[in-house]
Amino acid sequence: MPFGETAAMTATVAPNTNSIPAAQPQRSKSRLRVCVDWLLAGTHPEPDDIRDELLHQRASKTKTLAVAIFASLLTASIAAALTGATWAYAWMAAEMVLGSIRVYLMLKDVAKAKAAQRTGTTIAPIWAGLTSTILITVGCYQCVGSGVLPLILMAGIGIANLVGGISSRNAGTPRYGALLICILTLPFGVATILSPIPYLFLVGLQTPLYTAGMIFLLLENHKGLLNLHRSEHRNRQMAHHDLLTGLPNRAMNQKLFAELLAGPEPVSSNSKFTVFCLDLDGFKAVNDGLGHATGDAVLVEVSRRLRASLREVDFACRLGGDEFVILLPDISSDAAISIARRIIAAVSTPFEFAPAAKIGVSIGIAAATRDGNTADELLGAADRAMYEAKRRGKGGFVIHAPDVEGVSLVPTVDAHVGYVASALPERADTAA
Repeated sequence: MPFGETAAMTATVAPNTNSIPAAQPQRSKSRLRVCVDWLLAGTHPEPDDIRDELLHQRASKTKTLAVAIFASLLTASIAAALTGATWAYAWMAAEMVLGSIRVYLMLKDVAKAKAAQRTGTTIAPIWAGLTSTILITVGCYQCVGSGVLPLILMAGIGIANLVGGISSRNAGTPRYGALLICILTLPFGVATILSPIPYLFLVGLQTPLYTAGMIFLLLENHKGLLNLHRSEHRNRQMAHHDLLTGLPNRAMNQKLFAELLAGPEPVSSNSKFTVFCLDLDGFKAVNDGLGHATGDAVLVEVSRRLRASLREVDFACRLGGDEFVILLPDISSDAAISIARRIIAAVSTPFEFAPAAKIGVSIGIAAATRDGNTADELLGAADRAMYEAKRRGKGGFVIHAPDVEGVSLVPTVDAHVGYVASALPERADTAA
């Protein structure tokens, strides 16, 4: 049956063995990318949205990065002025080049954040930060070797300030931050231990303790930041997801609708954005006969079966009770019908935990732009088709036809006019 047929609604319950083509497997990551991902990971596995927030937390500390770049350039410039050595001038030139690159990458990240672009974790700023840290520690090592006490003191203070900034800016990536702290402090400690300057080795003996303390501080910052993001994640889950099934709720459904309708490619007459309205058949009998606990277990299992029947790009939402909505972007008519049949077969499968529960599902199908251009229009069309499926015997699906209008139970503004007009003569007779 053509999906665009408008002559009448058509219902069917016949199973279909056609399946949706599987998504192409993603390319395996390179070993370098795997190492970077491990380095940027937190102390415990987290959901993708929390992990993304922790990774992008570094980009928000623009002022900290700007101060670090300026401080390292200032130290290199003073080293060149005090020593006049070739290594000091080379350090200063390298700081100018690398600092410019880091500023460019920082401004690029800020621009992407303002444009709300989710581009994933870029490796360039990570390598730039690691290279800058190595450059600074080599320069500070040379400062100790120069024997100029003011320069040694300034190098030590500069490292301490940079380590403090690292423990704050890299709170979302503790492994990476700990690596930067070790690279900055340990070579400087070794240099002071090897220095012939009297009592300077005492600084080197304290350096491992200082390093460990800053790493512990970094981990504490990470713990606090992680708890904050976990709380925000729970709040989002409670606000946008059904607490029983974990599916997006009515509010999230509206948000998803808006995003899909206003996607990168505007909805056109050739678009196959499709909406399913689902209502379980026989659910009230399960609730009344087997109890609400069994009814809740059935809803959870039905939600699992719905997710298993859909593609990765589809969304299943629970509006409340035993009503569900499924959003299928960029789908052909045949594939949509195949999914509808798959859902009917999956939901009607007996439940192992409640063999007496007999559940089916009625599905109404609507598509943009044939049945509407807004969320309300598409939901209304799919809802009318769903009630037509129930009227025809339940356990099937119906494709909405634009020329078939449902009966509205909401009275119109002027509905009382006819009622009053028909009542007036009767009232007049009564008065007589």
